[in-house]
This record gives sequence, C-alpha cells and structure tokens, in this order.
Amino acid sequence: MRREARALSARREAIIAVIRSWLTEHGVGPTVRELGARVGLSSTSSVAHQLAQLEKRGVIGRTGRDWSTCYLVTPEPPRRGLRSR
Repeated sequence: MRREARALSARREAIIAVIRSWLTEHGVGPTVRELGARVGLSSTSSVAHQLAQLEKRGVIGRTGRDWSTCYLVTPEPPRRGLRSR
C-alpha cells in the first residue's frame, strides 16, 4: 500500500529555498547557523531536526557528515509506458 506524500510545511519550504539559493551563490550548502539565521530559527538543534526530517523524506541528501555538504535531491520523472506486474 502506498503512502500519500504530504505537502511540506512553510518552514521546510523556506529551508529548501534557502538551500537552493545558497548552493547557487556559494557552490556549497549553508551551515546550520547560516540556515537558521536565514529562516528565523535561533536554535541549531531545531534547524538540524528540520534538515534530518527533509533528509528522511528524501528531499535533501548530503555527501559528508556536516549539513553544509547537503544537496537537493531531484525527483525522478514518472515513467511512461507499460508497467510490469
């Protein structure tokens, strides 16, 4: 049984927008503190929690241990044609 994908909250959408623009400007992801300052979260723990939830949902990934190595995961386009059973 497939689970319906829920829409992201406004805060998580803002985090994704900041990551997208930061990657474009700097070539690497923002630190937790930089991200928190841009979205209005002063607690680094709450920023890390939001990032972990986004990573768990497959919206972002990271190449290293630090969140500054994060990248946006592009969804695969839906396949067309015959489906196997």
